[in-house]
Amino acid sequence: MIDAKATERFMTSPWLAEVDLEIKKAICDVLVEAKAPAGAALLAQGQPNDHLTFLIEGTAVVERGFRNGHRELIIPLNAPSVFGTTSFFLPTPPTVTVRATSDAWILSLYHPAHELLRSTNPQAAEAIALAVVRALSERFNLIDELFTQRILQHSSEPVKQSEWAGFRTRLFEEHGI
Repeated sequence: MIDAKATERFMTSPWLAEVDLEIKKAICDVLVEAKAPAGAALLAQGQPNDHLTFLIEGTAVVERGFRNGHRELIIPLNAPSVFGTTSFFLPTPPTVTVRATSDAWILSLYHPAHELLRSTNPQAAEAIALAVVRALSERFNLIDELFTQRILQHSSEPVKQSEWAGFRTRLFEEHGI
């Protein structure tokens, strides 16, 4: 059970804005509340991830580490935000680290709690899944924009938009998405 202030922050966040109040309460009942100091790894690259995390206060950064020790900033996160989305639903470790850049207040949904929701309140589990799909869709759109900008900035020849469109088409056709 999470405290009243954490519940209020979760309930008023944009993740589940259109979801019925009772469903939001059911989700809150299975969340685990925690606080982390600035600098703490909230999600670790290459390590198993067993939870979905909602950042309800504070800031964090998504970064990728390389074997040579170089770290690359991917994107900053500001509350409210959700992360751990791909590694929560797939049995593969995350390819990034999420590190708190300020003191952070987080709520986590662990696999057993998600399974409980799926069996006792399928509407709540569906609401979580839809929130994750929306978050991932927003991130895919951002990746598309950033990648297109990078191609335009680093190309000595004019970029043919059709090449990028062709790449996206091949990506989705080849993987059957």
